[in-house]
Amino acid sequence: MRKGTVLLALILILAGVYFLLVELDLGVPSLDRLWPLFPFAGGVAALGNYLRTGRQEHGSVFWGTALVLTGLFFFLISLGDQDYTVLQTWWPVFIVIAGISFLALWLAQGLRDWGALFLSIVALLFGGVALAVNLQILGPNTAQELRRLWPALLVLVGLVLLMRGLLGRRPSRQ
Repeated sequence: MRKGTVLLALILILAGVYFLLVELDLGVPSLDRLWPLFPFAGGVAALGNYLRTGRQEHGSVFWGTALVLTGLFFFLISLGDQDYTVLQTWWPVFIVIAGISFLALWLAQGLRDWGALFLSIVALLFGGVALAVNLQILGPNTAQELRRLWPALLVLVGLVLLMRGLLGRRPSRQ
């Protein structure tokens, strides 16, 4: 039997059992609470693809990590006592998830892709600061203070570009 046929058969059996339990009213959570299972399962499949291909498909690590973490985050909301209005406060979690995913990609590539590490650090810092501001961990007026200090971000980006230009690789002459 082919793998695709077996997978389809298992999906149909699981779906049939689930819908039968729902129809029999046996206290099974409804799909509006279980939908995060789909991105989670997609992430597990992507990570499985990475392992199945002999650790060659590095992009699968990024997407697998992102989908697994996103599914887990939405499970916390859908299975808990919260509703989706909490996303007004917790939206920076998605930036943190991207940072973790870029870090996983960097690790999967054997610590060679410095661009992935840079994106990871930027996303983790930005997401962490945004989350701290939203949760008022740094104080109640932090958001107003950061709005006043936005030109400092221009200076920081300029310094990074300057350092990169001064310390970057020089083209070799042949």
